[in-house]
Amino acid sequence: MLDAKADMLVFGNAERQIVDIAHRLAGGEAIDEITDLRGTVFTRTAQPAGWIEIDSTHLDTPGPLNPPIDPYAMEPSATQSRLPDVAADKAAAAADDARGERVVKFVRRVKNADRERSVIRLPSHEAVAEDAVLYAHASRILHLESNPGNARALVQRHGDVDVWLNPPPIPLTTEEMDWVYEQPYQRKPHPFYGEANIPAYKMIRFSIAIQRGCFGGCTFCSITEHEGRIIQNRSEGSILREIAEVRDNVPGFTGVISDLGGPTANMYRLACKSREIESACRRPSCVFPGICPNLDTNHTPLIELYRKARELPGIKKVLVASGVRYDLAIESPEYVKELAQHHVGGYLKIAPEAIGDGPLSKMMKPGVGAYYRFKELFDRYSKEAGKEQYLIPYFIAAHPGTTDEDMLELALWLKKNGFRADQVQAFLPGPMATATAMYHSHKNPLRKVTRTSEEVKIPKGLKVRRLHKAFLRYHDANNWPELREALRRMGRADLIGSGKQQLIPAWQPAGTGADARPTHGKSGARPFRTQHTGLPDTPAVPSAAKRAGQTQAGRTRRKSP
Repeated sequence: MLDAKADMLVFGNAERQIVDIAHRLAGGEAIDEITDLRGTVFTRTAQPAGWIEIDSTHLDTPGPLNPPIDPYAMEPSATQSRLPDVAADKAAAAADDARGERVVKFVRRVKNADRERSVIRLPSHEAVAEDAVLYAHASRILHLESNPGNARALVQRHGDVDVWLNPPPIPLTTEEMDWVYEQPYQRKPHPFYGEANIPAYKMIRFSIAIQRGCFGGCTFCSITEHEGRIIQNRSEGSILREIAEVRDNVPGFTGVISDLGGPTANMYRLACKSREIESACRRPSCVFPGICPNLDTNHTPLIELYRKARELPGIKKVLVASGVRYDLAIESPEYVKELAQHHVGGYLKIAPEAIGDGPLSKMMKPGVGAYYRFKELFDRYSKEAGKEQYLIPYFIAAHPGTTDEDMLELALWLKKNGFRADQVQAFLPGPMATATAMYHSHKNPLRKVTRTSEEVKIPKGLKVRRLHKAFLRYHDANNWPELREALRRMGRADLIGSGKQQLIPAWQPAGTGADARPTHGKSGARPFRTQHTGLPDTPAVPSAAKRAGQTQAGRTRRKSP
């Protein structure tokens, strides 16, 4: 914001903020006077009167001062080193008031009535830039204050000004979502592009968004930060009307809806069973380490939507191309049956991301057991429908928390299950993601961040990233020399050989390995074919695609039986 020299920044999908700002400016209000809108950021030179300022380091002490206190506990913890000194707190508060400032040390809770006038001061930009532990601390506080039901404003000093971040916007109601999505959009590229080929447009022109938001909380993803973790749903009628609009007015429509989904395919109308619990919750995920007992996982509304969509006149097929959250899907076998038998075009994307507990715990993803349960249901219902269909699992290489041993375990799993990666997608830190804080600080912001808190193993540097890529592409002979060296170093030379249970052979084909890898920058050099991103992911696809002459970047193929 400061680089852009903007008066105000809006975040999220921002429809409500933009409308409110437009009306208030039209009413004669100056832009620098609009400081009370949720989902906005602006600068101030001084803190306004009447606000309670909370030092973020009193919520989550990053230094070795006192044993950290759970700031959200209803009662004092049994492990708390001392009881709060109420008299001392009152005296300190009186002294602060006398100086014209108010800082609340979080040994006691701020009353709910005061939350609307509470602001949390993060470490300054300069301090965060110099201290990776403070960076992880600030990231943790930001994510803890992301629920619109209980989030407080955040403020951070940048030089001689404060950057003030208001709480996230209240999620749109179903009626508001319908209004937004049913505006008279042209549904085609801007005329500026003329006849240009736009791959992104081709991908989405026949797709329908049915929801916003995601409560998965995957640490490598930033969907929660801009769409929220409370699902915002369109009505069934609105979705069906848009399908009809696509059918009747979008050029080139052949009767196939390419996707009926959203950030996640199967979170439509899933929500907390209690609005009171939802507004008080600070969990970053509703499904990790397990599905929250307060989460309603009823897929019936989505099943009914699928059935009505494919019954519309002129609709031949309704596909689901958005990623399916399979740990939720197995809670509703009927949903898996409906999906497998009617809405899969041969391949279905899912995202295990990893199979080892180490990386999974840092990704906040479910264990591989949920994958096996989903695959069992998917295969059974596909067979019942007489269809040969495959799951496309996505994996990430070099994610924080991943060791060489984790990648070896994944390589063995891929070989056992007959998958061969065409390309590998490696983690790179992206803005605001929790995994980015892990990458930078080597700390785990999913827990309290202190100088001595949990250290996270980070696969950094080209050498280790190449190795992690090589494990996923174990079948590529060019990677075998590197893998042999690594296996010997890891004490797993037993995996070198031509046996069924071994990973790579001891022999090397002519023209492969070091002889086939030209020096970077020379004529004819082959690029390092890793797609770097912090978003999901690297898929796996069976050999049927190859037999059909299909290709897709980032997919893996399965060896023929």
